[in-house]
Amino acid sequence: HVQLWNAETPNLYQVTVSLKDNTGKNVHSITERFGFRTVEIRKRDGVYVNGNKIVLKGTNRHTFYPESGRTTSKALSILDAQLMKEMNMNAVRMSHYPPEKHFLEVCDSLGLYVLDEVTGWQNRYDTEAGRKLVRETVIRDVNHPSVIWWDNGNEGGWNRELDGDFAPLDPQKRIVFHPWERY
Repeated sequence: HVQLWNAETPNLYQVTVSLKDNTGKNVHSITERFGFRTVEIRKRDGVYVNGNKIVLKGTNRHTFYPESGRTTSKALSILDAQLMKEMNMNAVRMSHYPPEKHFLEVCDSLGLYVLDEVTGWQNRYDTEAGRKLVRETVIRDVNHPSVIWWDNGNEGGWNRELDGDFAPLDPQKRIVFHPWERY
């Protein structure tokens, strides 16, 4: 009787994983929130979440605030996401770089579909640097139900050599998308 996650009903569950030493003493614990959902792209038809066709209505987002520059907080992430929801948006593209973790947590809880982007500022990453960034991004963001696909690149270009690096780290095998490319 799992309640599915989507932008309209962002149902979340919580898991705590603990690492114990040989004596049974808790050495480290981590608690994560996650949701259950499916994402499917049907050729010449559209995007489906949990079997229901959706229309993505959203914006690009840069991590920036006038008073603090690129230094933000969870409170600012909440303000950004609430503003998007108030404008009847359901999606956000992370423009040019992966988002901070607190922004994804807010998108999970408020219900925004995320296009998680790995790319250079205006040019593609070279393969060596890109592989490291893809790995760190996917490992960190893989359990967020708000992330519906990975963006490899932007209007400045993409590195096709990185496309195959996402799937081995992502049990969901999300689509790798090249923004601005016509498929």
